[in-house]
Amino acid sequence: MHPDATDAPSADGLQRAARLILNVLDTVLGIVLTTALTALVLVIFANVVARYGFGASYIGALDLARWLFITVILLGIPMAHRNYAHVAVSLLVDSLPEKARHVLQVVTNFIIAYTTLMLMFAGADLMRMIGGMNVSLGLPQWTPYLGLPISCALTFVYLALRGFDEGKRRWEGVIVIAAAAVIYGLFQEDVFRVFHSFNPVWAMGVTFAIALAIGTPVSFAMLFAAFIANFAGDMLPAPAVVQNVVNGSSKFLMLAIPFFILAGALMNAGGLTSRLMDFAYALVGHFRGGMAQVNILSSALYAGVSGSSYSDAAMGTKLLVPQMVKRGYSAPFSCAVTAAGATLPNIIPPSIALLLLAATGNLSVGQLWLAGLMPGALMAVMMMSLIYFISIKRGYAADTERAGLRQKMGAFVYSLPVLSLAFVIIGGIRFGIVTPTEAGVLAVVFSFLLGTFVYRSWTGRSLYQTVRVAAQEAALIGFLIGAASPFAFVLIAEQVPQSIADSLPGITDNKILLLLMANVILLIFGMLLDTGASILVLTPLLMPAMVSAGVDPIHFGVVIVVNLMIGGLTPPVGMLAFITSSVSRTPVHQIFRALLPFLAVLTVALMLITYIPWISIGIGHLLEKL
Repeated sequence: MHPDATDAPSADGLQRAARLILNVLDTVLGIVLTTALTALVLVIFANVVARYGFGASYIGALDLARWLFITVILLGIPMAHRNYAHVAVSLLVDSLPEKARHVLQVVTNFIIAYTTLMLMFAGADLMRMIGGMNVSLGLPQWTPYLGLPISCALTFVYLALRGFDEGKRRWEGVIVIAAAAVIYGLFQEDVFRVFHSFNPVWAMGVTFAIALAIGTPVSFAMLFAAFIANFAGDMLPAPAVVQNVVNGSSKFLMLAIPFFILAGALMNAGGLTSRLMDFAYALVGHFRGGMAQVNILSSALYAGVSGSSYSDAAMGTKLLVPQMVKRGYSAPFSCAVTAAGATLPNIIPPSIALLLLAATGNLSVGQLWLAGLMPGALMAVMMMSLIYFISIKRGYAADTERAGLRQKMGAFVYSLPVLSLAFVIIGGIRFGIVTPTEAGVLAVVFSFLLGTFVYRSWTGRSLYQTVRVAAQEAALIGFLIGAASPFAFVLIAEQVPQSIADSLPGITDNKILLLLMANVILLIFGMLLDTGASILVLTPLLMPAMVSAGVDPIHFGVVIVVNLMIGGLTPPVGMLAFITSSVSRTPVHQIFRALLPFLAVLTVALMLITYIPWISIGIGHLLEKL
């Protein structure tokens, strides 16, 4: 008998048991996440209705909303481990042989396990330290932190069982967790002493860079580095790190992020975005390269109601790329057009990236969103012009006859319910009628009502899946925001932004050169990091320096996001390109090659936006004079 034969049934049994446990956890957590996000929508919407309909508001609504979002974030963290959904940089790891990749994966899992232990025990300490009751809700103030030990325990379950579920290196997760527990329990003081003589900023920066390079998810790399900085400088105790994470991720303004993510998901699932595409097709389908032109214009229209570039890239690849390929466009070019157009939803309001930047840089959301209108329009026009010349060179013809006025008006009326949402969102915020968070919840409710009662585009099951996926995506973004808070605290406490602001004028006092240097830094980070992570890390560093040099902060905020969106099209990370590659199954290196002309055009647009501030802040200044 083969020596492994008797072990095979046992191994298969372990795999089935692990898969069953994880499937049950996925189901339960999915239901809880969906319920929490739905409750979050209902709480804020009820508060809006009460405030504007009856001149009152619910006591404790904002606290309850924050606590629900914290629940979404904490319970979304463990679920993301099963399918490796946490954002990570895999440039170095992907270039190494299999054995080396495995070693780095083990190290990465150790960092995740060790950081999770730190969070769990520091969270328990924090709960013991927090006293008092929340008067409006009648619950202890430590209640929102209750999900943290549950989240950490579930993370260990997912890490321990993932190897059994995948059928390879079954006990590796268990061993890594045990090793992290031993080091945490027996050698924590020794670890503390090793780093005690280091400069906190250098310790944090080097740790973060190494953890990031070996493939550690960005959120865990930031938290691990923040804990190491604490070992070095004893400046932010572990419970304070946890408090920073939770408070940083659950500010009232941050609640707008899950709402706009959910609104975009509902529009995609409910077929609302196809109405925008039909309108775009009626407007520009008769141009040379008609379907490619429709792709860009539909992204610009979608931007006005969603604000999510990743959502637009996935949606455009599913709906438009197959149609473009059928009409004779090459698959790499079709994906490149889709990826390039997907930069627009994070420039044109309501942009999630600009929303995140507003919270990070303490800037006005309304002013930032207005500032994104003309840069987004400029980028769209320049990309459509490029497509026109490429179409002439490659022989891409128009895809339809010119639509008549009646046809255009019909398409406009058909899409008007969706388009009107953009005016409600932007106008409501600009004129102080609603906050960004309230605008986000109105977008969700409006999208739900249209999809349910007007277009009748989904079943109960598809609606549940849509909310579930949106909740997990919102959880990961929220966790990323929270993880950046203690990271930024260390930088600010050590006066790193102030030092940069003071040192840049020593290099040059020429504003043109300073902006050029900032653009180079931003482009490099945009090539290596996720957009959200880059905003959270770079805004506190660069914004003070630019403002002290006389650069308008609203203008520079737009420059930051445009840079980072261009980075989303470039290797090695190039998330927008990877999304189109994954959905269409087109080799990503072919897409990167097809993107080169778009990168050139967008770089020209970036220079115009950088050195002609009026493109960004002109509309805001004109409205102020009215």
